[in-house]
Amino acid sequence: MKRIFLEDLTADKITIRGDDARHLAYSLRARRGDRLTAVDRSGRSAVIELTDFDRNAINAQRVGEIQLVAVDRKIILADCLPKQNRFDTIVEKATELGVDRIVPLISDRTIARPNSFREKAKLERWTRIAKESAEQCARNTLPEIGNIRDLDTWLNEITPIDEKNFFLLFCWEKEQSTTVREVLSDFKASGADKNLIVLIGPEGGFSDREVRRIIVAGGVSVTLGKRVLKTDTAAISVLAMINYEFM
Repeated sequence: MKRIFLEDLTADKITIRGDDARHLAYSLRARRGDRLTAVDRSGRSAVIELTDFDRNAINAQRVGEIQLVAVDRKIILADCLPKQNRFDTIVEKATELGVDRIVPLISDRTIARPNSFREKAKLERWTRIAKESAEQCARNTLPEIGNIRDLDTWLNEITPIDEKNFFLLFCWEKEQSTTVREVLSDFKASGADKNLIVLIGPEGGFSDREVRRIIVAGGVSVTLGKRVLKTDTAAISVLAMINYEFM
């Protein structure tokens, strides 16, 4: 069954407008009487039936009971911005691989540093990419895209949190022994209700100062093998390993 994300599903009658309506009408070739699985931003899902089409909107009727989507643990990807538009791919693949929150970061060696105008445009594009990817892969929830912030600010935000509530791993090219598999095994043993945070550095890697700061915040460094991977490849690789361990 086709899937669409809406703002709210609590009303019996629903009006779909804008890009969502155009996507249904032209890309998915939806017709009157079609039934879809709809999911809203609060994690509710229900079956809706399309009833009327006009030039600007599609009307629908909720025909299924509202269900809440349960989330046992959250996977958070904090990734330093790569050059060009490679973060688009990170958002798309992270959504497919089940990430619940994506945090774009700027670190000491980050080259991409968008101004406020470009930041707004990028956040809008990443949100759209995440939504399209979630619909394509039949996810029940949309990942949250955080605002761009510097690494130190983000570490200050998570450090006050009780360490029992999260497990932070970060990829570091100087780590030689601790593997992702070992860290995920420790994570399993520590309690499945913890949130798992994956931190990925920029093209030039983390500075020594940043590594010390991450470790103080509770981070555990891991190696991805003998090869030094690009930041987008590293993110996808770790998330694929997490899927393998917990699917």
